Amino acid sequence: MTETVEAVQPSWAPIDLTSVLDGTYKVQPPTFMLRTDSAALLYPAKVHSVHGESESGKSMLMHAVTAQELQAQRDVLFIDFESDQGTVGNRLLMLGASADNIQNHLSYVRPDCSPFGMMEELASWHSMLARRFSLAVIDGVTEAFTVFGVKSIDNDEVSSWGRMVPRQIAERTGAAVVVIDHVTKDSEGRGRFAIGAQAKMSYLTGASYSVEVIQPLGVGMAGKLAIRIGKDRPGLVRPHGGAWRKSDRTQEVAVALIDSTDRKTIRYVLVPPGEVAESPKVVRHEELMLNISQAVIDSPTAPSFRNLDSIVRGKQEDKRAAITELVNTGYLVTSNGPRNATLHHSVKPYATDTHELKKAV
Repeated sequence: MTETVEAVQPSWAPIDLTSVLDGTYKVQPPTFMLRTDSAALLYPAKVHSVHGESESGKSMLMHAVTAQELQAQRDVLFIDFESDQGTVGNRLLMLGASADNIQNHLSYVRPDCSPFGMMEELASWHSMLARRFSLAVIDGVTEAFTVFGVKSIDNDEVSSWGRMVPRQIAERTGAAVVVIDHVTKDSEGRGRFAIGAQAKMSYLTGASYSVEVIQPLGVGMAGKLAIRIGKDRPGLVRPHGGAWRKSDRTQEVAVALIDSTDRKTIRYVLVPPGEVAESPKVVRHEELMLNISQAVIDSPTAPSFRNLDSIVRGKQEDKRAAITELVNTGYLVTSNGPRNATLHHSVKPYATDTHELKKAV
């Protein structure tokens, strides 16, 4: 299920700068939480914040991203201070994660004490850090502070917690870490910050996102959430954002469409700003998904997007959205190819109630 991480280098040991000096060092681009145009919002091995008002859908958003990672058969760590395993597990199932993928790829933790006080808890903490995850979610920060005995208004304590917990998880496991937090009710005074000490921004090494409700979420409803970026330390997400909002210095980088009108399933898609239809219901490119899935199966070698673009008819943006949906729902996986190409591999054939696909050889 997981692989062991190599021994940790002492932080006071000199770092080899050869790759920086010879030009081979590359900043890791954002890889996870994909929009339909394949732009990503989360950096591997970095700490991010997703914050919003109560009932803004911030936890639902990260449940949806978690379900996508699980369906891609990547390991996810979910540290839950807000909810319980029944609520989270059922929501992941409704979001399309299979029971097998949840069982095999999700590490769900619900702590009620700091791991640094008892030997058994500390052993579990170190065991967790010795594994690899693509995504790690900490939901939510306010309750976590209570468990760890951290005063939310004390900058020193908050900064220390940020280095000991989310940063350690990011650096040791390689995960894109997301801490879910609340914002103050005063929308004019809060700016880009979550509630409490401003040191919360200092321990972030990735990006900070605020969630704003455009249309509310709920059972039997189709909701719409604006995702706005307030901090982007590596600087590779902001170029994909929309207009700058001077009042809080944020940009809209995505809109999440979360459709619960079915009542048995939840459909989720993340689209670029300015590309949202009047209806917030999630629209899937069924025919394109069928054709692309079959094209990947039929291809003698793993095709790049350029290959698929030449084989499958349709608009490029629709094909990119269809590929993203196939990857997010576990039908395709990708790998790096020559000359920075992304290659596509079939996990299983995509099919709908009205179409049958040939079986992959």
